[in-house]
Amino acid sequence: MHVTRDQVRALLDPAGRDHSLVLLEGRTEVVPTGGLTSPRYAGAVEVVAGRDLVDALGSSGAPAEEDLDALAARLDAEITALGA
Repeated sequence: MHVTRDQVRALLDPAGRDHSLVLLEGRTEVVPTGGLTSPRYAGAVEVVAGRDLVDALGSSGAPAEEDLDALAARLDAEITALGA
């Protein structure tokens, strides 16, 4: 599993606030948070909601590409810590 810069960017986008990064069948995906209870996402583990990620970062403007990479690496580390 690998969190990508594009996935982090999608979560930080205003439309991404209603999405979550999840682990599903050995991969990471950005999916609509409201759909997590649907059968399509049965067994998915939510790593972070876009809204929570935006709130944690504050309103310091759009992050640089290096910042997106650093966030992706941090999320990868959190997933590894979960034992996934």
